[in-house]
Amino acid sequence: MLRIRFRWLWLGLVVLGAPACDEGSDDDADATDAVGESDGTGGDGDVAEEVPALAITTGSLPGGRVQVAYAAQLEASGAAGTVTWEVTSGVLPPGLALDAEGAISGLPERSGTYDFEVTVHDATASDVDLLSIAVPKVLLMSGFEPFGGYAINSSYEAIESFDEMMIGGLDVRVVELAVEWGTSWDELEGEIERLHPDAVISTGQAGPEGMRFETGAVNSMRGTDNAGVTMTGEPIVPGGISRLRPDYPIDEMDAAMTAGGFPTLVSADAGDFLCNYVMYRLLDYCAGATEVPAAYGFIHVPPVPDVGMTVDEITAAHRLGIEALADWLASGKEARPVVPDIHTPPRYFPEER
Repeated sequence: MLRIRFRWLWLGLVVLGAPACDEGSDDDADATDAVGESDGTGGDGDVAEEVPALAITTGSLPGGRVQVAYAAQLEASGAAGTVTWEVTSGVLPPGLALDAEGAISGLPERSGTYDFEVTVHDATASDVDLLSIAVPKVLLMSGFEPFGGYAINSSYEAIESFDEMMIGGLDVRVVELAVEWGTSWDELEGEIERLHPDAVISTGQAGPEGMRFETGAVNSMRGTDNAGVTMTGEPIVPGGISRLRPDYPIDEMDAAMTAGGFPTLVSADAGDFLCNYVMYRLLDYCAGATEVPAAYGFIHVPPVPDVGMTVDEITAAHRLGIEALADWLASGKEARPVVPDIHTPPRYFPEER
């Protein structure tokens, strides 16, 4: 009985220096606590390490731009071997694709904000995350090549520097059109089909008055183009409507330019030369298209350097107009009808002035 009591005291109190001397006891055995758990100091001393879980580490993605090459690589940590990626819900911007290695690439085709879910898999686990790619709205602007003896055409010179520039949150693209009946509209239409713009503002050179907002286009062609082709009043679209109206925020753009100190006017007559032709074709296109820009219109600018404004001044006025257009697009408002200031056609050639 005494021997049994002595061993109980050693196990429970751990205060007596002499352990029980049972045969077969092992002085090298792991020490144990009162509940028999190892203290981890015996054996080889190894401690098991926690294996990290597979996790997507890409927190955000760069924005894209319509018809500009895009590339981004998704990343994950804690992978056991090779991983594969897939989009499991939502959509990437049209024109972009995610490959199995996690690379997103392509040419975005349309503006918008695109939310999508990606999943990464390794041999034993998977992880899911929600990502987004924003593609800003596109404003397509056009101007013309020189004509009528002018060395430059201020309509294009004033906007050329805007190409692929971000102004007021709009991704501005610029195209130069030929002063030719047979090709000018095709060039603009091609860019509309390629860029799917949210707004189209065409510009042309005519008259000394200032920034001239056009409110209508007529179904008539008249004048000789740069290729020597002469039109004498033929309809632009046989059987088409005699007059078409644009849809763009003239009030807001006009007010912004006026506040900047630039001369402006609202016109009821765009003439019947190439500017009117392109404008009519644009309005006719928008009237029948299934995907229509939110704003489309035409602005005449003065020729330089002989009269009116300088190229830099026209550029500055356009910038104010673009910023006002961007605010209007963001507001979701409808364009208000405006009362024209002038009802006479623009003067295209020096001899007309």
